[in-house]
Amino acid sequence: MTEESADAQEGDLKYDDALEELNEILEAIEDDRFDLDELGDQVGRAASLIRLCREKIDATELQVRSIIEELDDEQS
Repeated sequence: MTEESADAQEGDLKYDDALEELNEILEAIEDDRFDLDELGDQVGRAASLIRLCREKIDATELQVRSIIEELDDEQS
């Protein structure tokens, strides 16, 4: 899979699914289920998932703030 297709696939990933995959990776790391060759790839995947979750949180926060501002403007 190319980096571009991985990014496109991550863009379609829902927050809950990303969080679940991240938790699975963390559990596997804690239980030493990855060999050394896999570890780097899995840590990289975890970092990508963390970035994705942060982006989704930031986007949702902006959306909520915008809605609240619209409601405040309507009341004025």
